[in-house]
Amino acid sequence: MIWCYFNFISATYLEFAIFENWLTNLVIQLNNNSMKNYLSFLCLLLVIHTNSQVVTNNTELQNAISSAAPGTIIELADGTWTDVQITINVNATELQPFIIKAQNPGNVFFEGRSNISLGGSYIIFEGVVFQNASGLITDGDKIEPIIEFRDTSNNDCTNCHVRNIKIDSYNGAVSQETLKFKWIIIYGEYNEVSYCSFIGKNGVGSIINDNHNNSTPDYSKIHHNYFADRVPVNNDINGLNDQDAIRIGVSTTSLSDSFTEVYDNFFYNWSGEVEIISNKCGSNKYYNNTFRDYQGILTLRHGNGSEVFNNFFFAENNDFSGGIRVIGEDHKVYNNYIEGVNHRKPGGSGSSATGGINVMNGIQDSELNQYFQVKNVQIVNNTLVNCDLAIRVGTSLSGATLAPENLIVANNIMLNSSESAFQEVNAPTGSSLYEGNINQNGSWDLTNGVNSNQTVGSGLLTSGSDFYRLATGSAAIDAGVGTYSFLTKDILYGNREVAFDAGAEEFGAGGTVGPYDVADVGITLGFGALNALSVGDMNFKQQTIKLFPIPTNGELTISKNNDNIGSIRIFDMQGKLLHQQHIEQNRTKIDVSYLSSGIYVLRTLEDTVRFVIN
Repeated sequence: MIWCYFNFISATYLEFAIFENWLTNLVIQLNNNSMKNYLSFLCLLLVIHTNSQVVTNNTELQNAISSAAPGTIIELADGTWTDVQITINVNATELQPFIIKAQNPGNVFFEGRSNISLGGSYIIFEGVVFQNASGLITDGDKIEPIIEFRDTSNNDCTNCHVRNIKIDSYNGAVSQETLKFKWIIIYGEYNEVSYCSFIGKNGVGSIINDNHNNSTPDYSKIHHNYFADRVPVNNDINGLNDQDAIRIGVSTTSLSDSFTEVYDNFFYNWSGEVEIISNKCGSNKYYNNTFRDYQGILTLRHGNGSEVFNNFFFAENNDFSGGIRVIGEDHKVYNNYIEGVNHRKPGGSGSSATGGINVMNGIQDSELNQYFQVKNVQIVNNTLVNCDLAIRVGTSLSGATLAPENLIVANNIMLNSSESAFQEVNAPTGSSLYEGNINQNGSWDLTNGVNSNQTVGSGLLTSGSDFYRLATGSAAIDAGVGTYSFLTKDILYGNREVAFDAGAEEFGAGGTVGPYDVADVGITLGFGALNALSVGDMNFKQQTIKLFPIPTNGELTISKNNDNIGSIRIFDMQGKLLHQQHIEQNRTKIDVSYLSSGIYVLRTLEDTVRFVIN
């Protein structure tokens, strides 16, 4: 029997998750080492939190911060707060973080010239809406950021989280549009920005800039955020740089690794510059993101060894739009779905920087801020639909003459390419290989019948409710060639077969993770979505859903009193949707053997229940 004590009433979702993860690890350890089949435990939830306080004005807030310690929770009273200047340097702990949060998320508004500087460790800031900026503080050609993971004494933040906030059109004056105004700048290590909405940015400056200003890895995570309604300066998409959504790194440290992950974000109605995401360092991952109605392209601009996979791009034929641009070495681009890109600039001229997937030339003896040669890159199992130029190889900017070297382009499928399904501007060198690519309705620079590259007349894909899917009898089924150890799942997280399919989807694999849409904002991602997974949803009421056994490592039985179970969704503790299905019975078993050890959340329309995988 285990007796656990946890302060529950004042707990945020994150605090409860920390406690649950600690408890789960204990359960798994005891289950594996001490109890073969059974473990019972009782948790007494204490309701008194001596370190929590509500503040109602700037003076009270500053006083509370000055006396803060690990475990302190400061709640901001509902209402409008003006010219809030917060500087924090608190070294808290994982089990006792320092938290500043809205008393009621969405009812606390920071206006005027408000900004936050976070220094120390294990600091959480959440629940606030930034709006109605005025009198913003300038420093030369810059405006001070809204949130900075560094205090005014240049002490970086480590293991700090900004979550569940909204920044809504918090911009400088029209006369300040060309000043660099980055909404969030990340310094330090193991920091996170999640479940936020960033709306209506204009003027120069990234929304999120992970600075990576030295060679130390960051391990940042940027996930479940909503980026929408950006407008470029002078409405010129081909004008000023530094109008991206996310920038990871900087050219001066681009040859070092960051290990940052950008996932489960939604970009909508977006127009800033050619780069929506600008990768400028090494070993980063970009996955499960959705781009809709946008201009620009996800760009691996500097750095090596990054992966781009399981993303959806719906450009809706907007000019100056693309999918993924590749520069540098050892990248992997796979399982992406790209639809409706248009490489032409406003006015009609073509761009060498866009296209569905664009593998560029490099510059001899490139400087850090120029174009390094593409080497040892793998472009495999992507699906490209209704693109003017689907895949491009050897495009050139700024006099780049070094063609890609040791390039693999394999098992990609292209449908309805209006100009070219595969454009080879400059042939790659070394042991490069094009194989297993399939084209329907479009010319290309590949030779049919060589290395299993083929053009088919019909039946490759069929239009689905969200995107084009593999059709029954498609030439892509079981047509994959080569061996790729990273290719174990498809874009929907269905399992790849030994005889795997070409393209992003594996036919009949049963994956359930699809693209995001506007209806998901505030529910699955963006500001307000944490409520869908918050501890408040537990309610400690009589649950209509029951799960057993817990812990489990294979099958999970779900039962419901006197009614069909209906729709279920399973999330991990980061809020990532892993599984969804509809069950027309009141009792069933589902396979959860594919889940790793940890805590998961199962939601129905009425209930939220957590379960443990050992």
